[in-house]
Amino acid sequence: MTVIEHVKLAHYSKIRYGLFAAFCGTPGHHREEAEIEEKAGRLLDMMGIRHLADQVVLNLPYGAQRRVEMARALATEPRILLLDEPTAGMNPEELAQIMEIIRRIHGELGLSILLIEHRMKVVMELCGIIQTLDFGAVIAEGTPEEIQNDPRVIDAYLGKERAD
Repeated sequence: MTVIEHVKLAHYSKIRYGLFAAFCGTPGHHREEAEIEEKAGRLLDMMGIRHLADQVVLNLPYGAQRRVEMARALATEPRILLLDEPTAGMNPEELAQIMEIIRRIHGELGLSILLIEHRMKVVMELCGIIQTLDFGAVIAEGTPEEIQNDPRVIDAYLGKERAD
């Protein structure tokens, strides 16, 4: 499927018209399809991939595929966006672009974001509140500055070696 098809497909979880309207091509069906096309286009613009709309997703570079995934998730109109390692495998340029997109999603859409990430640069620059885990247990919660200075975090991630 193409990029635009992927994003439009996610919108279909929210359609209001029924099977009859789709089959007969009623004015309501056409109106809603036009809205879906417009919404999908806005998401592609936000992700910076509108120029790839007619490209097959599997043929895209990894970073662009991740943007399609994010656009598809946003198309479902979530109340909270969960991003699990959104920068994994990205080069520095892609990393900077994804970080800017995440800022825009939060700022422009006012969407809460739950970010699971191991790159400290990403966490410290994007997150207002950080919860730090060590072997599945919460060891600290606070602002980036509080987390950077928390002795438990320093010990767990930068401190003395521990036996497993």
